[in-house]
Amino acid sequence: MNLKSILLLASSLALQSSIPVLANTNFNLFANKQQNAPAFLPVEDAFVFSQLQQGDNLNVFWQITEGYYLYKNKLRVTINGNDYTIDGLPTGKDYHDEYFGDVEIFQYELMLSVPVANVAAASEITIHYQGCAVAGLCYPPMTKTFISQ
Repeated sequence: MNLKSILLLASSLALQSSIPVLANTNFNLFANKQQNAPAFLPVEDAFVFSQLQQGDNLNVFWQITEGYYLYKNKLRVTINGNDYTIDGLPTGKDYHDEYFGDVEIFQYELMLSVPVANVAAASEITIHYQGCAVAGLCYPPMTKTFISQ
């Protein structure tokens, strides 16, 4: 057996003996990064959306999880693809956002009422919104579409 073969055999034996040790200690090169990274909620859990048409109004609600917020300037309603002016939207909280600069946001909950008395039955009403996590994740714009009654 030559020197090269002996070194290769010795290296192989040393590596084999260390593998069980690494396996038993749950060794993970990325463990620190995973433990320090914040866990972000799915968008449906961060911004729990519900709606209810009551008579001449479509009432839209968001339950916003603590540590998350919705942008006021990203809220939009379209009816059959046409922009609809949202009247009576509450004042948001002034906030400096790392993505969009100085904005107004909503935290914890939001309700808006869309008058639908003059909207034809079977019209498509779409609610557009976007929010972020305070910890730094910005969700893509979301839409919810309903057919008026």
